[in-house]
Amino acid sequence: MSDSKKIASRKPAQSKDDETASGTQSIERAARILREIASYSADGLRLVDLSKQLNLKRTTIHRILMCLIREGLIMQRPTSLRYMLGYGLFELGLTAASQFKLREICAPSLIRIAAQTGCTAYMTIRSKFDAISIASADADSARPMDLPILGVGAHRPLGVGAGSLALLISLPDDEIERIVSANARRLSAYGKLTVPLLLEIAREAKETGYACHDSRMISGISGVGILVRDSAGAPLGAISISARVESIDMETQTQVIAILNKESRVLQNLIHQANIDVAEYSKRFSDDPFI
Repeated sequence: MSDSKKIASRKPAQSKDDETASGTQSIERAARILREIASYSADGLRLVDLSKQLNLKRTTIHRILMCLIREGLIMQRPTSLRYMLGYGLFELGLTAASQFKLREICAPSLIRIAAQTGCTAYMTIRSKFDAISIASADADSARPMDLPILGVGAHRPLGVGAGSLALLISLPDDEIERIVSANARRLSAYGKLTVPLLLEIAREAKETGYACHDSRMISGISGVGILVRDSAGAPLGAISISARVESIDMETQTQVIAILNKESRVLQNLIHQANIDVAEYSKRFSDDPFI
């Protein structure tokens, strides 16, 4: 081969900017994979599911998964071959926990709410298109709610559960519809819950002025929830109760809301005193699932 042909056949050298872009893209894809697996909690996801839901080639996802497994951030069940979050993330979470005070601040309030209502109380935050319970308290420790979809650390579609619903209805109507529609595929995991039904429940809650749902959302479970705001009025999360009943009557709703409002004011003062980084928490309220 002549020198001119050799030169012509060479691939152009990758610039530093191209290398940076490629590296950033890989990190973004890894983050998307981690979030997608987290959204299915204990069930995990198959390679084919990840490829379909993230619209990425299986070879690309497999390569990233193998790297995440080596780093301990992902593990694979040998029987089902489903991918789940790994122990490495648990260890990192324990280390990071001391930086985020919201959970320990809300614990006494949740205990009081549970004691006064006889229900299980939750503190819930938003994470993009999801909601996550970060703390809970049972009225009777001998008979806990023990409902995995509402359990601490479990991701669920924004709007599912009373605290999650409170976070959803704080948004403009067009955002509510967009987020609920984006989560359509995941709603089928909650029995008869569909996009039209969740939008109907959200509209009813908006008209009421607070989040309340009956067992149409989660079979055999009803709940009531309100937002927790910072001193500037920005939402940080939501406090709520859940009970094993088909619905909660209006008189009980009124009593529960009074209790939640009182504790919300307590939390607002404590959050202000603790100087929690509101800007850092508010990032979790972005409607872009890939930020």
